[in-house]
Amino acid sequence: MRIREILVSGVAATALLALASTGVSAESKTDRAKKAIAAAQAKVDAAAKVGAAGDTPRMLAEAEASLRDASLALSRGRENEATTDANHASELADTALNINQRNKQEDLAAKEGQARMNAAAAAQAQVATAEARQDAAVANTRADAATQAAQSAAADAAAARNAAAEAAAAPPPPPPTTTVVEQTETRAAPATTTTAHKRIVRKTTVRHRVSRPTVVKKTTTITTQQ
Repeated sequence: MRIREILVSGVAATALLALASTGVSAESKTDRAKKAIAAAQAKVDAAAKVGAAGDTPRMLAEAEASLRDASLALSRGRENEATTDANHASELADTALNINQRNKQEDLAAKEGQARMNAAAAAQAQVATAEARQDAAVANTRADAATQAAQSAAADAAAARNAAAEAAAAPPPPPPTTTVVEQTETRAAPATTTTAHKRIVRKTTVRHRVSRPTVVKKTTTITTQQ
C-alpha cells in the first residue's frame, strides 16, 4: 500500500508539473508577443513623429502593416507569428529612424557648410567694401584737388578779366612832353691874311682881313614821358 501510494503521488506530481510548465510556457509566449507589439508600436509612432522623408514613409507603412498582422496573429493564438511580425515592424521602424537621423545629420552638415560659405562670402564682401571705400576716398581726394585747382584757375581768370576791364576803363596816358633846348656855341675862325701886291714902283698896299668868330647853333631835343 505504501509503495502504491508513493507511485500515485509521483505520477500526480509529474502531471501537475507538466500542466504548470505548459501554462507558464504559453503565458510567456503571449507576453513576449505583446511586449514585441508594444515596442514596435512605440518605434513606429516615434518614426512618424519625426517627419521621416524619402523612403521612410514606405517603410513606416510596411511597419504598420506588420503590426496589424502581429495583432491579428496574437488574437488568433499564434504567439510566435505575432512576435515575428512585431519584430519585423520594429526593424522597419528602426531603419526609418536611422535614415531620418542620417538625413538630419546630412542636412545639418550641408547647412553648416553653407553657413561657412556664407561667412567666407561675407568676409570677402567686407574686404571688397573696405577696398571700395578706400578707392572712393582716394577718388574724393583727387576730386577735391581738381576742384581746388579749377577754382584757383577760375579765380586767376577772373582776376585777369578784371585787370583787363580796369585797363580798358582807365583813361589813356598823356602824350610824352618834348622839350627842345637850343645851345649856342661860338667857335673862333682862323685868321686869314691876304696880301695883295701891286706892281707899283713907288707904293705898296697891304690889306689885312680880319676874321670874325663863327657862331654855331646846336639844338638838343629832350622827350619827357609823363
